Amino acid sequence: MNTNATTTTVDQYDHVAAAEYLMKHAGTTALAVLDGQHSDRPIGCITETDIAEAMAGGQDPNLTWVRDLIVPRQGRAAAMSAH
Repeated sequence: MNTNATTTTVDQYDHVAAAEYLMKHAGTTALAVLDGQHSDRPIGCITETDIAEAMAGGQDPNLTWVRDLIVPRQGRAAAMSAH
């Protein structure tokens, strides 16, 4: 996990609970997800809504990985253009 002046990030291999904690303490509603191998390469994002939906669906944030909830940047654009 990383917080700087411009972007708050989380690693795809972190638990959702860590992302939720970071969002709360960074005062943000979304995090850029990094690939875990190249720390400067974002592969998607995770939002408060993603976490809330996962928890409402019965997923345990301490046992769920960030990578299981992210929508890759290309997928998000495709999903948005389909609506």
